[in-house]
Amino acid sequence: MSGKLLLFGFDTLPAVLAVESAVGPLGAEVVPVAKADYNKTLAVLAGLDDDPGAALPYAGGPLGGRMLVLCGLEDRLDALLPALAGAGAGPECLKAVLTPHNRSWSVLRLHRELLRERQAMEGRA
Repeated sequence: MSGKLLLFGFDTLPAVLAVESAVGPLGAEVVPVAKADYNKTLAVLAGLDDDPGAALPYAGGPLGGRMLVLCGLEDRLDALLPALAGAGAGPECLKAVLTPHNRSWSVLRLHRELLRERQAMEGRA
């Protein structure tokens, strides 16, 4: 079993370690992503594409919350989601699965899209 869990906005070591201890037994490698890498594509951050070095380091502010991307872990979602919630990555944390459609997106583009989707869902509730 392998797969990666990309973490964004998990700015303290205890927060990263809580997620790591919760999902490690499920075969997920936890990869905290530095803010400077937010302009890179999700595929590069997941280790699926070579880093062409074309993305300028991100120099903006924080995302405004936490976000995570599950890479190659789709078969374990039923176990991962409760474990993540117990580790502090519950409903307030934006979540996505790496797909062929979003793999070329930057972290910032994914974050905007997830916020848009959340707002649309909350508007329906």
